[in-house]
Amino acid sequence: MPPVKPARRRRNAFPHRFLGVTANSFIAVFMLAGCDKLGAYNHWQAGDTKPDVIDLSYGADDRQVLDLYLPDKSMQPAPLLIWIYGGSWDSGDKAKYAFVAKRFTELGYAVAIPDYRLVPDIHFPAFITDTASAIARMKDYADTNPDHIKTGPVILAGHSAGAYNAVQVVADQRYLRDVGLDATHISGIIGLSGPYDFHPYDVTATQDAFGETPAHQSQPVEMDLAHMPPLLLVTGTRDHTVFPRNSRRLAELAPTAQLIEIDEAGHAGTLIALGFYLTTDKAVLEPVKQFLENRHPTSRLTAQQ
Repeated sequence: MPPVKPARRRRNAFPHRFLGVTANSFIAVFMLAGCDKLGAYNHWQAGDTKPDVIDLSYGADDRQVLDLYLPDKSMQPAPLLIWIYGGSWDSGDKAKYAFVAKRFTELGYAVAIPDYRLVPDIHFPAFITDTASAIARMKDYADTNPDHIKTGPVILAGHSAGAYNAVQVVADQRYLRDVGLDATHISGIIGLSGPYDFHPYDVTATQDAFGETPAHQSQPVEMDLAHMPPLLLVTGTRDHTVFPRNSRRLAELAPTAQLIEIDEAGHAGTLIALGFYLTTDKAVLEPVKQFLENRHPTSRLTAQQ
């Protein structure tokens, strides 16, 4: 297919950027210096937001559990969104993403956030098989709880390594097939600052996670993408952790992909933008909301456009 022209979203520049976020986001991150930045940020942004279901198991390992957040009862049954966090495949804690759940539940979604097994205890493709198992578990859960969650296709979303998991679990059809599903069970994928074209493995994180795995098994851009659902790929032009070319290349190859490049944003900026206080960035939120509205039209989303 012809190259996808990126949709540019310009915003006011801040002369001293930290992690490539806006001035307000800089203030937020600066306030967290010297502590667990993500944990403190999550506490500040999410407040008393708690899961409705905690540690729902989708496998035998201690890390094969997920939390489920439900929107207000007036918005139930709600379509399902599964958020997959990043962390170089060697770190992560679902409890630190309540702010993401809060954002999407307020948009009318039920939000599942799974933990998954990590390097060095496992290596590729275990974190992908975990993602597939979590999707299957939530599909079963929705089928048995129709008053809370709508049955039907789900949205996958993630940041960084989590965006990779969300894309690769659908791009390589064997993973969903192994749990009795296929790409028709996924209505769309939101990838924030994700790696999709990173072979050869030239940094420690990918070397540790993928070892000698050949590109045709690990790289989304090497897959036959004809079956892929619509993609929203958001990247920052100052992302020096996962270079924007990853999103650009995937957008060129996927049949239905929208590429959003945020001028001057870095790797953390696309995640921080999902917050509420000081850090909200409409350059990220507006296309995310529109993408969700196109997948699962709801009055709540329409009202917030």
